[in-house]
Amino acid sequence: MTRIALVGCGAMGEIVARSVYAGPDAPTLVAAVDPDLGRAARVAAVTGAAPFATLAEALRVTGATAADVRVPHHLHAEVVLEALKAGCHVLVEKPLATSLPEARRMVEAAVDSGLVLAVAENYPHLRAVLDARAALDAGEVGDVLAILSTRAYRVDGVWIRDGWRRGEGPSSGVLLDQGTHQVSLIRHLSGPVEVVTAHPAGGRASDAVVLTLRMTSGGIATSLLTWSSPGPAVQTEATVVGTGGRLDVVVDYGGTGGACRLWTPDGSESRGAENYYDSHRLVVDDWLRAIRVGGEAVVPGREGFDDLAVVLAAVDSLERDGAPVAVERA
Repeated sequence: MTRIALVGCGAMGEIVARSVYAGPDAPTLVAAVDPDLGRAARVAAVTGAAPFATLAEALRVTGATAADVRVPHHLHAEVVLEALKAGCHVLVEKPLATSLPEARRMVEAAVDSGLVLAVAENYPHLRAVLDARAALDAGEVGDVLAILSTRAYRVDGVWIRDGWRRGEGPSSGVLLDQGTHQVSLIRHLSGPVEVVTAHPAGGRASDAVVLTLRMTSGGIATSLLTWSSPGPAVQTEATVVGTGGRLDVVVDYGGTGGACRLWTPDGSESRGAENYYDSHRLVVDDWLRAIRVGGEAVVPGREGFDDLAVVLAAVDSLERDGAPVAVERA
């Protein structure tokens, strides 16, 4: 049995606690860790875990063998390296880190220790994305001409409660916060990214960014990221345009309308029915499977590194007025 410490009891930690770690069939959560003991206590009350102010104390008291890390982005490396050094398998919220040297140290530490390092990236677990990949592999839309992706919504509520997402600190801005989501989605559909250009949308790079990605396959993808526009609960977040048809990856944040929708000259079809937030449990279950069988997670640390490398190349492009920037690989 894997004994888990949930590290970080803010917005994401609370959501994961309620959706994954609460209830009779939940994974075994033994510790809720947050420097704000009030937050840790609230998560502990929901899950039956014990509250702690530090990971070190939690590990000493509970003997936890795994850490689910949901702290602000710029703290990921510090907490993950502490957990790995203590002999814990780790699941860390996206993005893996805020710099490539940090990310590389995390990946190397996991390899050296033989421990599982997984990244809590939702898209590779969604049925809509898996069905889309299968349709592409089967040639159902012919040769791919381009991928168009959008992640557009208005960030509010618990997501801005602590200020760091929309502030000026090392974890702020839509590109760092949401970029790996869209990069992961695009990479899953079309493979590695070679070169990135980035431009602010509406003149405000912290709130809206447009990326153009050139894939190693020669394909092209574009991505609009913004959290300053109200969006519906059901959104088409990726469209693949091909010579023989088109498919949409539809994501539903409110109901079960998430699906892969396929259009060809022979007609249309919708495959699957899911809610985006179901993926939180799928991410944790996959991490625990990797720990149990000794394999890799669906999104291991090196994949998180590659997603982050694209985002940081885009940050570099923004700072260079949209100049193309080559992407580093793990």
